[in-house]
Amino acid sequence: MPNASFPGVESVIDDIAKCELRYRDRAEEGLLSEEELLELLDGYLPPLIYAFDTQVPPPRERGGALALQKEFYEWRGTTTGDLEARRAAVIRSYLASETERRGQFRLSRSQNGRIAAHYDALGEEFLALGLPGHAVLVFQVAADLYASLQQKSRRQRSLLSGRRAQHEARTHSALRFLDAAYDAICGYGYRPFRMLGWMVLTLAVFSVVVWLTGSPGYAESLHACLIDFLNPLGLGDVEGIFSGTAQILLIIESYIGSISMAIFFAFLVRD
Repeated sequence: MPNASFPGVESVIDDIAKCELRYRDRAEEGLLSEEELLELLDGYLPPLIYAFDTQVPPPRERGGALALQKEFYEWRGTTTGDLEARRAAVIRSYLASETERRGQFRLSRSQNGRIAAHYDALGEEFLALGLPGHAVLVFQVAADLYASLQQKSRRQRSLLSGRRAQHEARTHSALRFLDAAYDAICGYGYRPFRMLGWMVLTLAVFSVVVWLTGSPGYAESLHACLIDFLNPLGLGDVEGIFSGTAQILLIIESYIGSISMAIFFAFLVRD
């Protein structure tokens, strides 16, 4: 495994540590938003990548292994309750990962897969540290890597994690409520089969309400709601059988059913 014995690796690791210290100093000032902290990290990367490209030997001279792999996983050994130590380690890991990923040396398919899984783990750690904006960024990188590897299910899992991290980053209570509802109903579109539960709940609620507001019996109410959800009933199908209020409820249910089915099938075929 590559280590400081490889020319240039130790120098790059030292540069990463210096960047993390500068980041920590700015973060401790408490004057920068999380978005500004991310811009700060992005500004550190060009010189790190240049140093990596010019000082670290090519893969053929280091057995094809990742040059900064040890730095990737160092944060996982930081298991103490010291949040500052964990934050410092995960920032160094992020900078090392991005430096190697964006460097000039081509990574193998298996290496890209390992880095993608590593970014997923980084995202969970950023969330645990109260940095949801950082988590959104790394989950998106993981999703992009999985896309290049044609691993659709893992890509969708990372995108879902990113949307949930984005929800954590929101401050507006109304948007947080809508986000939470979107997640509960269909997992932001990445868990479409959850909508079947939403449809069953809709049918159950409307069948009871229609029955209570003017239906000859619950069986008739349930039968009408089942048909109406998939194929809206006409005036001749409900007039004289259901009350005016029940008819209005059936119209509302038909719209909900049409929209729900359209969204469900759209989610099923999404990329």
